[in-house]
Amino acid sequence: MEASKRSRIISVAIDVALSPAVFYGLTIAGFGTATALIGATATAGLRLAYTVIRSRKLDGLACFMVAMYGLMLLMVVLTRDERLLLSRDPLTSGIAGLAFLASCATSTPATAYIGRRLHGKVPDDPTALRDSRVQTFVWGAALTAEAGVRMAMIFVLPVTVTAGVSPIIELAVIAVVAGWNLWYRKNLRRRSVRSAAQSANAARV
Repeated sequence: MEASKRSRIISVAIDVALSPAVFYGLTIAGFGTATALIGATATAGLRLAYTVIRSRKLDGLACFMVAMYGLMLLMVVLTRDERLLLSRDPLTSGIAGLAFLASCATSTPATAYIGRRLHGKVPDDPTALRDSRVQTFVWGAALTAEAGVRMAMIFVLPVTVTAGVSPIIELAVIAVVAGWNLWYRKNLRRRSVRSAAQSANAARV
């Protein structure tokens, strides 16, 4: 793997995993939820400041991490209601889903943005952009739907039931959509190979 691609993958991994690692690390160490969220939010803020200083522009993923942990921290500070506290996770999933859906209307759908972060380029032909919008829409719709279901569960079912079932629903939906995404991308590669072969045959004729 070339060095530039490796550095892009590492950068995305840091953006996605650093704040959660700090949150869960502080939680395992025995700190309270509020303290863990303060640490995660501060970490996300420092990461955002670093990316701004380095690249001279705001990074969407880093901004999202700051907003997500800042929102969860605000909820912990403002309420001690168990149901509202349980709503933190589906709320952030819903916001992510809506952000994905909204990005479908832009020139850079969310999956294209992630692809740019990983590969250093954005799809520049209409077909690739359409495929990126399809993937972005499916992820956005799935995240929004599962967040809605889990949010409804919080206010309908007993807290103990919701606390156990909600993470299972989230992980199951993510696993299903990730599996679909792998299948879809595999089909795209097959289509691309078939199209290239047809073009080569036509050129020979």
